[in-house]
Amino acid sequence: MALFRQIQYRGLRVFWGLAFLFSAQVGSAAEKSFDAVAKTSRTIQAEWSEVFYLAPRSEHVSRFKGLLERIRAVKAEAPNRAEPMIVEAIILCTYSAAALGLDTLEMLEESRSLLKTAIERDPKALEGAAYVTLGNLYRRLPGWPLLYGDKKIAREILTTGVRLFPEGIDTNYFMGDILLEEGDSKAALPYLEKAARASIRATLRVSDEKLHKEALEAVTLAQGGQSHRSEFFGQFTPSFH
Repeated sequence: MALFRQIQYRGLRVFWGLAFLFSAQVGSAAEKSFDAVAKTSRTIQAEWSEVFYLAPRSEHVSRFKGLLERIRAVKAEAPNRAEPMIVEAIILCTYSAAALGLDTLEMLEESRSLLKTAIERDPKALEGAAYVTLGNLYRRLPGWPLLYGDKKIAREILTTGVRLFPEGIDTNYFMGDILLEEGDSKAALPYLEKAARASIRATLRVSDEKLHKEALEAVTLAQGGQSHRSEFFGQFTPSFH
């Protein structure tokens, strides 16, 4: 009996040891998968920024279309993850502006839906990019009956983004920029100054350098009590004027 118990005890130790090893491997694989989705999404976002900020306008339609196909493939592999949804929404916005057509309104509605879902899934995904993008959609698009633009909602969304990421270059820049546009240069200045001091992210160097330049210019305007709205970011969404 003692021998049987000893064998049984050793067998259980081996079983639980293997179970622990297996669970650790599964956890490691899941973590690796998580990192892969985030990394791939960020890489495609960086490629999008290079097209948006640097490429000739004549290339935008074809290149945005290619990026859209790639991020949708990532989303298909990880349908519950927020990162691919955010990047898809970002690309859809500029693609709708570049390829203005009958499905433009549909794409802009889809962008909003993707961003809202992404925020529900993971509010901190991609360092607040969902809030920055959604806030700019509400800020720059026309309101009802054409679309859903609403400056008040835009400000609320951007406020949430900067609260979650108080040191972010994009969260601070766009919060300061909307305040400056509203004529509140005093309230805008601290956000714009923080954006001008923020570090340039290696993974988003092109877009962050553009934001840094815009922030420095906006700081000068805010110090002089002037309003500001970068015409460049008007290319982010279609013009309905």
